[in-house]
Amino acid sequence: MRTLLHAVLGLIVVCAASLSPALAEKLTLRGEVTYRDRIALPAGAILRVQLIDTAAAAKTPVRVEARAAISAGGQVPLIFTLNFDDRILEEGHTYALVVDISAGGTTWFRNAEPYAVDPRLPGLPIVIITNFTGTLQKPVAPAEPEGPATPAILDVTWRAETIAGSPALEQAETTLSIAGDMRAGGRGGCNSYFAQAALRGESLRFSAVASTHMACGAAEVTAQETSFFAALAATRFWRLRDGKLVLLDAGGREIVVLARSAR
Repeated sequence: MRTLLHAVLGLIVVCAASLSPALAEKLTLRGEVTYRDRIALPAGAILRVQLIDTAAAAKTPVRVEARAAISAGGQVPLIFTLNFDDRILEEGHTYALVVDISAGGTTWFRNAEPYAVDPRLPGLPIVIITNFTGTLQKPVAPAEPEGPATPAILDVTWRAETIAGSPALEQAETTLSIAGDMRAGGRGGCNSYFAQAALRGESLRFSAVASTHMACGAAEVTAQETSFFAALAATRFWRLRDGKLVLLDAGGREIVVLARSAR
């Protein structure tokens, strides 16, 4: 059974400017933390999220730090909400998220590289994949079985038939492929794109899409590509129906239907 842990994190503001509170803009970053290793977390595990200034001095990179306990028996993805105001941000600086999961004073999982974000544009989906960092000192119960690795949808090129309820344009090739290592990509209509997928059971999410920036020409092609990228951001579940891949949003509504590409 799919379980989401909602960790609404309390904040510790590490560094604040001296601006008037009346001028501060409230900002929120929301996202998910997951890992692929089938390891169950022990009781007392803690999720910590740090917003760091990648342009700051090595001793003072952390701008905001927050942490929350992970309920026993929970499963990834872990959902976090990070609230702060723009007084902690400096003009021209770049920022990233560093995440770790610890238990018993030992770090179990951490993202290998800081996850670059723009705190002033918090609407983009954030999916942070962490890696196991240590060696298990005692047997740990395996996580709930995930079932098969869904080979029916992996390593297949799918071509969109409908997007947001409208038939896809025949002249605009809109495709999706998800590799076994969870790299996703294809063509949006005229631009190539790539993203990171997070797949667990019937749950499917995509990170923010990065794409080329070619001029699509026809306005309807541009509109379809924009609609498709928005649908990927809204995807929360998948299912196969009559051999076709159906993407669904958080409310279970069908937002994209794709068929196997003949190419």
